[in-house]
Order: sequence, then C-alpha cells, then structure tokens
Amino acid sequence: MRVAEYREPKVIEMVDRPEPEAGPGQITVEIAACGVCGSDLHSFERGFAAQPGQVLGHEFSGRVIDPSDVEGISEGQRVTVRPLIPCLACPRCLAGDWHLCGAGAELNIGYGTQGAFAEQVLVPKALPGMTVFPLPDSVDDQTAAMVEPLAVSLRAATLARPQVGEVAVVFGLGMIGLGVVRWLALSGARVLAVDLSGVRREAALKLGAETTINPAEEDTVARVVEVTGPGGYDMGAAADLVVECSGAAPAFGDALKVVRHGGRLTVAAMYPERVTLRPDRFVEKELEIHGSFAYKDEFGRVIDLMEQGKIDKDVFVSHTFGLEDTLEAFHTQLDKDVSLKVMVEPERS
Repeated sequence: MRVAEYREPKVIEMVDRPEPEAGPGQITVEIAACGVCGSDLHSFERGFAAQPGQVLGHEFSGRVIDPSDVEGISEGQRVTVRPLIPCLACPRCLAGDWHLCGAGAELNIGYGTQGAFAEQVLVPKALPGMTVFPLPDSVDDQTAAMVEPLAVSLRAATLARPQVGEVAVVFGLGMIGLGVVRWLALSGARVLAVDLSGVRREAALKLGAETTINPAEEDTVARVVEVTGPGGYDMGAAADLVVECSGAAPAFGDALKVVRHGGRLTVAAMYPERVTLRPDRFVEKELEIHGSFAYKDEFGRVIDLMEQGKIDKDVFVSHTFGLEDTLEAFHTQLDKDVSLKVMVEPERS
C-alpha cells in the first residue's frame, strides 16, 4: 500500500509498505479521508514528536476491512477513530480521564503507531464506543474526518460553560477555534472571533460569530469594549468568557485584558514560544482558568450533532488532495490566508 512518509522537517515522500494485519482486539481501516492537523504541521515544520519514517495523520474516517475478532464491528462498516488510545490501567484511566493517559502514548495513531496519511491504518486497540465509532449514513466521509478536531473544540467550549446571552471571545480561528465558535454560537452565546486571516474570519461569521476582529488592523481590546463596556476599575473589557486557541503570545495577553473580573478563561492552544505575563492579573480578576486538552467522551456527542445537521462541511473544508499530493496538502494547510481544513483522500490519487 502507499503511505506518505515523514523523512525530516518539510520532507514527505511517498513509499510502498505492506498492508497492516489486524491481530486480536484490533481492526484495519481503509482510509476515506484524513485531515491535516495543526499537530501534523508542527511535526512537518519542526520535527515535533516525529521520527524519520513516521506516517502522520490522526483525523480520519474510513471503512473496516479487517475486523479481526472485535465484537460489534463488522467488515465494510464506516467508522471514525479516536486516535489517542487509553491504556485503561493507569490512575488517570481508572478515574475516567482517558484523555490524560500517558501510558498508552506508544499506541496513539499517527505518533506511536502508523498514521492515516495512507491507504490503510491499523487501530491497535479497537473498543467500540471508546476508540471506534460507527457512522450514520447521513454523515459523509469528510464530515466524519472532522469528528476528532471538533471533539477537541467541543471539550474546550464545554469547559468554558457558556450561557445564553453571554459574551464570548475566541482567539485563533484554525479548525479548533472555528469549532469553538460553532459550539459557543449553538449554546446561545454572543461570539466575537479574532484572527489575522480574512478567510477564517469569514468562516467564523458563517458559523455563528456576531462579529470578527483583525488584530493587525484593529485594537482588539477596544473592539471588545464596544460590545461589553469597560472592565472593572476601567481595566480592559468585560467578556464573560474567553477561549484562547491561537497559541500566540500577543493573543494570550489580550485574552487576559478582555475577560471580565470573575470571568472564565479556557486555554486550548499549544505555544511554540514562551509567553510573558503578569500572574497577578489572575488574582486581581479572580479568574477561573481552565486548560483544555484533546477530548474525553466528546466523540459520540459530535457525531450526534453532525447527524442533526449542526455541522456544514463546506464551511470548514477548503481544499482536498489525493494521497500522492500529501506534501502539497501540508503546504496548503500552512497558508492561513487561503486554507481552512485541508483533506487528503487516498481514492483521489
């Protein structure tokens, strides 16, 4: 089978590999669609968590071609897969926090094991309803490949605890930020979306944002003040909740300025550089600060919302490439001025 193999930063080559064979408790999936994730880009650009010979890709959907002995999974079934594989034995797993499991890292698809920028992928621990999720006919392959990133978004939005009529500010409108915009808008919050990319700001409006802000041309804090009024003691603005998805130091600084006293700040980004900040702002505003990592039990909820028609794939997906053009797909995803979610479909090759 053909796979897109990472060789070194900014180098991906197409190679042939043997087809995977499912053992006990495993399944093999024929890939229908796989999205390019921000984590994939970190690996591609800087070698983050990537070794030569690695196959990236963890946002995918496909059809089961070898269910081995897994009860409840049948050949030909359409599925999406939770790529973070829990060990189910560590203290975090036993507490139900599977997303915080560190012991199962060697099984994580795309990092511990071969990923889905390939014709087929092996699911090393196939657990229906936990790592493998059957898909309804109404959810097409590309939409299903977005379950993983939208589960990340749903967790961040849920942890922010939005209420109807509250003002929410979302910094960073990549796939995760756009997903957060959608979930917050569906909750009834008034969403202000901040990003440098015009393409992404336009998508945020389609997903329910009330307004968008370009921080290169506007004073973000001043624009939020126009909506919320000034913050306590005339400090910044008074947004009820903020979700930081950009991973940019200036955005984190603005997030602290626009959230109100007693407000909620959820951080869902990874930061390539150190962030300089004043921790006393946490104290002065008595902020509730919450990190949001990956997903816990959000996969099934996202699929249900997709089945209800809450997600329009065409708002998110901007480009689709064949497997042989995976390198071009990565370069396109890197261009924030033109891309939203970039998909790779092996059958297009």
